[in-house]
Amino acid sequence: MTFDDIRRRDWVATYPTREAALALVEWIKADDWETTTKLDRRLAGIGIIWTDDFCTAAERCFEVYGYPELEAVARARRIAEVSMRPSHTAPRGGVAGGSDGVSRPSTTATPNAHPEGSTAQDTYGFTRRA
Repeated sequence: MTFDDIRRRDWVATYPTREAALALVEWIKADDWETTTKLDRRLAGIGIIWTDDFCTAAERCFEVYGYPELEAVARARRIAEVSMRPSHTAPRGGVAGGSDGVSRPSTTATPNAHPEGSTAQDTYGFTRRA
């Protein structure tokens, strides 16, 4: 059900309780979710059965109670932050095709690796400009 569908329905039937709105605020601030579908599944547990979309419920709670955490821009920013952070379920290994350890610069057996006439290089192997 979309937000427009809910707006056309009975406003009393979609009126969230203050406890439900505060629960939505706690959920969006928490770090125990990675996608909004995890939040969607929790809605029935707090009595929001008129929608199965967290964003729709949050928008309605913002209209009724005005909590700034549930405002559309703040909510979108928080969802973007959560979706862009590294996943807890992602493998912790190195880059595909790379080694697991940190790459180290190669060393030569001679004590002076740079002859007198060569230009200085930085740690990445690039030649510095004069």
